Amino acid sequence: MTKLTVVPDPEAVARRTAERLAEEIAAAQARGSSAVHVALAGGSSPQRANEVLAGMDVDWSGVHLWLSDERCVPADHEDANQLMVVRSLVERIEGPVRPVLHGVRGELEPEDAAWLYGLEIVREVGEEPVFDVVQLGLGPDGHTASLFPGHDEAYAAEAPVIAVRTSPKPPPRRVTFTLPLIARARYTQLVVAGAGKREALAGVRSSDQRLPPGRLGDGLDEIICDEAAAGRA
Repeated sequence: MTKLTVVPDPEAVARRTAERLAEEIAAAQARGSSAVHVALAGGSSPQRANEVLAGMDVDWSGVHLWLSDERCVPADHEDANQLMVVRSLVERIEGPVRPVLHGVRGELEPEDAAWLYGLEIVREVGEEPVFDVVQLGLGPDGHTASLFPGHDEAYAAEAPVIAVRTSPKPPPRRVTFTLPLIARARYTQLVVAGAGKREALAGVRSSDQRLPPGRLGDGLDEIICDEAAAGRA
């Protein structure tokens, strides 16, 4: 059953998100995992959570960071989620140990970039990869990662990572995790802030099958949202 955590405002969402990430990293290390695999989302709420996480007491040894989706742009492009993660988290960590960040080859054609990222995931995480953490955001239209309602990619089930060429949100060319890969994670969190996402979040919570995250079922472990998104403000 999905846990709903409602906090007062977007800053509290970021702080709670960072706390849960730190807890899940520590839990994976306590299980004796030699490598901890965490997939991060793009967007403003995850970005602020990264900044908070960078200042926390986290053992980063053996931690591998991935991107649950990426725009098909070069790694140093302002639209790249990879650049956001570097600036908001990796570069802010003090101390000699930093996580390993696995970026998408966004300068390539999306099919090539997706194929290479899928190969890297299988090589590093396993033949049927199970991430320790997958973080997701939510768009006002109900999309998560780069899986959009009404688009065929939202139903992809065979590959861990797929190409997207017709995203309704620019840029149109992207690479994204598929729902089965997301659902297999040991802990999946959906991070939501703002009244503009209230309707989409209500759809996810009611398991609206038209919305990709609404089909995750028990594969979605926790929703962290503010009062505005939850409809309490």
